[in-house]
Amino acid sequence: MICKKSVYRKSIFIKPIFITMISAICVSLFSAVAMAEETASAASNTPIAVFPLTTKSPEARRLVEEALDLYLDKVEQEQANNILRKAVQVDPDFAMGHEFLAQISLDSAEQVVEQQKAFTTRSHATNSEQLVIEWYQDAADHKLISAIPKMNDVVNQYPHDKWVVWMTTWWLFQQSQFERASAIYENSGITDSPGLINNMGYNYAALRQFDKAFAMMDKYVALLPNDSNPQDSYAEILRMAGRFNQSIEHYRAALVINPEFYSSQFGIADTYSLMGDQVQARKEYEIGFKKFTLPELQQILWNTREATTYVREGDYDGAEHAFQPIADYSHTRHNSQAEADTYRQMAMCEQNPKQALAYLDKAEAAAQEGQNALKIALTQEMAQILRARVEVALKMGNKQMVNSTLARLSEMAESSNDKLSELAYHGAAGEVLFSERKYDEAISHLEEDNSNPFSLKLLAAAYQKIGYSAGAKRTNDTLTNLNDPTLEQALVVPAFRKCSDTPSSCTTNTKSAALKK
Repeated sequence: MICKKSVYRKSIFIKPIFITMISAICVSLFSAVAMAEETASAASNTPIAVFPLTTKSPEARRLVEEALDLYLDKVEQEQANNILRKAVQVDPDFAMGHEFLAQISLDSAEQVVEQQKAFTTRSHATNSEQLVIEWYQDAADHKLISAIPKMNDVVNQYPHDKWVVWMTTWWLFQQSQFERASAIYENSGITDSPGLINNMGYNYAALRQFDKAFAMMDKYVALLPNDSNPQDSYAEILRMAGRFNQSIEHYRAALVINPEFYSSQFGIADTYSLMGDQVQARKEYEIGFKKFTLPELQQILWNTREATTYVREGDYDGAEHAFQPIADYSHTRHNSQAEADTYRQMAMCEQNPKQALAYLDKAEAAAQEGQNALKIALTQEMAQILRARVEVALKMGNKQMVNSTLARLSEMAESSNDKLSELAYHGAAGEVLFSERKYDEAISHLEEDNSNPFSLKLLAAAYQKIGYSAGAKRTNDTLTNLNDPTLEQALVVPAFRKCSDTPSSCTTNTKSAALKK
């Protein structure tokens, strides 16, 4: 299990200059870090700068340091959160204590409140700590162009500090900046932090550099042979690589070490679902739900994964009945982002376009209600809702709705300065252009959204249409080997694999995308 918190245009079909400019700015800003790292490496005799933790209470500082060690190197996230809560009770003005709690809490409402407290109390902290807090605040407020230079400044000042390396590499991982995260870690020279080794294993796996990822996992297991998390992480990365039986072996090894390590129980369930055994997957989910009392966000996560098993079986009525209680639970918990996301997923599964639009209306209303969620999460969710609305409008042949929704999504992507919103726009624009048989233009958008199964399927088909067989084969391989227990994967990948193996089972769009291996 990785340490985690429990994703433009002047005219409708022209790739926006604004997005291109933002991308160029972000690339140059991230590149500035690399130049600074080379300079830091050259000055190897310079004493290592240590990131400050400013508090009037030595006890509060000790508690925060204990919590960070538990969180990063032992992945005791709930215990770490409890200790952080004690620390900020001892010193309510401990700004970085509030910030760390905001970043690792498993309670969405607490994340919002603690981020506000960190920002309010930042005057009690040093300039470096204020820089971190303002970087996170800018990110939460969608001010990416402002956030990135602050992150760069922090890592330039403390390139070898474990907590700074963790903060920057994890944030970059969330922004899908995997290469930059790898560069910062490799430059840090830190080789004795099990938590960083764990996180970088996931980072290399996201780059599909599985040899490096497995090497990290071997080292992680060796460092903590009596801890469950190394086995759990190894299992998840093996699953990403499609080694399902080995994955289950490592999940079970984690549970032998610690029978209360619930992530591994649900990991087994996720793996059976990806293997195609939905009955066994649901049995494993139910074992977990009966045995463990889960934090709210984890409860929602694995309830959603269980609901997805019905999608993998093609039982959309069963999926609807499984998803609705999740939406209701999220509503009673005043978790607007989770409620919106659940209704969006229900819309994606719905075969009746009118009913799908009704679900999307509920999703949008929940997102606009905006309770107990950071602004960035709500904006990203709204972008995904609009993308789903574009797809439904295309199925209905409602060109006016397609254009108006795509225009809204374009405006959102331009104003938010957020990568995930930008990717949602590119995916939707690419799908619209593909439907109009403008394959070259569609490709330019779909290539930007190259981690989404829907975009990958269309990209493979578009490459086929223009006669680029090498690109189609490469994209086909990427999609076929995508092992992520999400709804998007469930809706696209199993049918795509079946089409590759049995062309007679293909729909028109899938057949044009899939290539026989």
